[in-house]
Amino acid sequence: MAQRKRRKNKLALPVGIITVILAVIGLIAVINACVGFAKDGKNQTARKAEYEQLLKPVVMFDPDTFDDLTKANKSQLLYSSIWALLMDEEGMSKYPYATGETFGIQIPQSDVETSFTKLYGSEIDVTQLHSSVDMSGYDITYDSALQSYIIPITGVESAYSPKVYSIDKQGSSVVLNVGYIGNKAWSDIENDEYTAPEPDKIMKITLRERNGSMYVSSIQASDGMEIASQITPSSTVPVDYEKEEESESDIFIPDETDISESEEAEEALSAESEEGSEEGESVSETAEEFSLPAEY
Repeated sequence: MAQRKRRKNKLALPVGIITVILAVIGLIAVINACVGFAKDGKNQTARKAEYEQLLKPVVMFDPDTFDDLTKANKSQLLYSSIWALLMDEEGMSKYPYATGETFGIQIPQSDVETSFTKLYGSEIDVTQLHSSVDMSGYDITYDSALQSYIIPITGVESAYSPKVYSIDKQGSSVVLNVGYIGNKAWSDIENDEYTAPEPDKIMKITLRERNGSMYVSSIQASDGMEIASQITPSSTVPVDYEKEEESESDIFIPDETDISESEEAEEALSAESEEGSEEGESVSETAEEFSLPAEY
């Protein structure tokens, strides 16, 4: 009996060591999995932010859908390429003003071509597209002599900003579910808090790779139900009035006549107020002249 117990005790030590080793290996695997999951989440957030930055000028004026770039509205593509130049870090400050018949910011067509290729690749020959662009009252003039686009000196407000909800990698392409957030979505304030915006619609935007960069190859309608679970419920964000800044989607180019028109309006309002005061005094005096005796 003593020999059998010794044999069992001899087996217990190696079995215990193996169990501990397996437990350590399992713990390391769990830790690595958690770290990997955290890194993937961080990378996913960074990629979403990168794609949103790329898509800002693309979705800002709600372009028509297209399955193929060759079937897209070329004026809309050209329009967004021009605005992409005005929305970068330097913005419109890096461009001079045209002094010819049409006054405005002068953007060289070579810059527009570079911007167009960055957004939409090289499937379309942008050099054949140069022309004036009429976009619902905000017209951009193309001057062939200057080989430049003239941007009018006035304000313009975008319709949407992009919110990427999901990223689906498919070979060399990436399919994004993008929410179109209305420009006024953040304007609802309750108890000094903003209500987190929800998209007006969901679009499926496909990006393709070109020389290590991604460009827009299609914009299609998407079934919102497909990603409804990915949209977080509305929340509120406290308003910091001191740090509140103008939205990047609102681009305002001040008109030279704004100040003078404002002054004229103030003078007119002041004159009307004085006339109103004089008329009030006149009526008051007339009422005193025709006042009834106390017995009435």
